[in-house]
Amino acid sequence: MLPSVSVVIPMRNEAKILKRCLRAIEKLDYPEKLLEVVIVNDGSTDNTKDIILNTKWSFNYQYIETEGVGVSKAREIGYKKAKGDFIAFTDADCVVEKDWIKRLLEPFDDNVAAVGGPNITPEDDKPFARCVGLALSFLSKPGARYAYQGEKIHEIYHNPTCNVMYRKSVLEEVGGFNHNLITTDDEELDYRIRKKGYKIIYTPFARVKHYRRANWKKYMSMAYYYGLGRMQSTKIHPKMARWFHLAPPTYIILILALLILLIYSKLFLFILSTILLFHIVGVFIVALLYTRNSECQTLTFFGLVNLWIFLYGVGMIRGVFR
Repeated sequence: MLPSVSVVIPMRNEAKILKRCLRAIEKLDYPEKLLEVVIVNDGSTDNTKDIILNTKWSFNYQYIETEGVGVSKAREIGYKKAKGDFIAFTDADCVVEKDWIKRLLEPFDDNVAAVGGPNITPEDDKPFARCVGLALSFLSKPGARYAYQGEKIHEIYHNPTCNVMYRKSVLEEVGGFNHNLITTDDEELDYRIRKKGYKIIYTPFARVKHYRRANWKKYMSMAYYYGLGRMQSTKIHPKMARWFHLAPPTYIILILALLILLIYSKLFLFILSTILLFHIVGVFIVALLYTRNSECQTLTFFGLVNLWIFLYGVGMIRGVFR
């Protein structure tokens, strides 16, 4: 027997892209009586509300308004109001595939608390956004989950909330999201779930198209706040930090230390120059390899990766004091 499922979608000022997301929800292959959509409009100042309430949708939905409480709290308000036994999360800038719900449900067993899948850059996204997706894909190679695309069903430490399903009972058991975190609140939630002995599963078959940051400013803000949130969650749970999280701030501190040491010896100028040369050449080679069969320009990719390393690192250093 199929379980009841609630799809929770938080949003703020998403009028331009909202219909794209909800039209995909309309096409979900799942019994109508077992599916509800919980739309949380978190303080939108555009015509998001009008689009939702004045459009005829073919799915059952709850509409909730909040006053700019933030995406973490908006998700929590949504799932607490939801009626389903399973809670699926996605975002307004995402387009789910027709079999998304069924694919997420497939790997669940008694000890599985959550199942998630890949978020893929759409082919019709803007050229710069597709380049952002390519850069995030590269940055996910060491083990990060920004744009991870594994090919097998397996246990994993975290699935982003743009494409994940939880047992509602487990969300309630662990106390939901930590709203004090600027970002990484979803990963911190998954950490606490795993500490309880539950499994989190990744499946490549539950796919979501995720439209990326459309300009440099939004991308830079994303990198900085991801780093800031990462340090916040690391201070709560030191074991959440992995080497690739700590590499950017360590690199920045090393460069700053070498700049200071230049006062004492020119030897440090040689060391600093060598490190920077290897860094620039290494990232540029990666950029050449990653962009050779894509529309993304090599210098754009090069800039995106370097900006992520720098701003993520700065964000983590700032997070030490916040």
